[in-house]
Amino acid sequence: MDAQRLKENFAQVAQHGDGVALFFYSDLFLRNPEVRGYFPVSMAQQRDRFFSALGRIVSQVDRLEELAPFVQQLGRDHRKFGVIAEHFPVVGQSLITTLKYFSGPGWTPDLEADWAAAYQLVAQVMIDAAAADENKHPPWWVATVVEHERRTFDVAAFRVTTDRPLEYLPGQSVAVEYGMRPKLWRFYSMANAPRSDGTI
Repeated sequence: MDAQRLKENFAQVAQHGDGVALFFYSDLFLRNPEVRGYFPVSMAQQRDRFFSALGRIVSQVDRLEELAPFVQQLGRDHRKFGVIAEHFPVVGQSLITTLKYFSGPGWTPDLEADWAAAYQLVAQVMIDAAAADENKHPPWWVATVVEHERRTFDVAAFRVTTDRPLEYLPGQSVAVEYGMRPKLWRFYSMANAPRSDGTI
């Protein structure tokens, strides 16, 4: 796998901006309509996250020890979306198709082999991290809002109780999905450690 060749190719592809992620998800959903339900209705934020994560992975592809924690966390985080190992090959197929499309005549068999090898490595790290996490944590916690306080126009505080104890680390944030906005996960800061009554 030629890391420099991957970086140069991604820099070329990235010049097309949001069109890359739009093409990728269009290809993924056309080939595999059954996976569309794993994603939110509005894909704008998802496309940004996908492209940002791909850029970070490519930028560190030659520094795997630094990259591994980020990729492992991606694997663990994708559990809450219902992603399983069988989904990775179809994602890889659409990624290669997208890169090939935006590379134009610069696409070569060697470049395709580089991308395939890099994707397989990243996918396996994600799959392994998710599998290891299954033995320690649920894919998500169910929480009930017991108190809501709107402090300013765009700031609110929630107090919730969860269906099981939530591990707490100072400074952490949590991804929250609402029943009225399925598949749209928003990140919230935790103001304090869980209280003695189990609320956060």
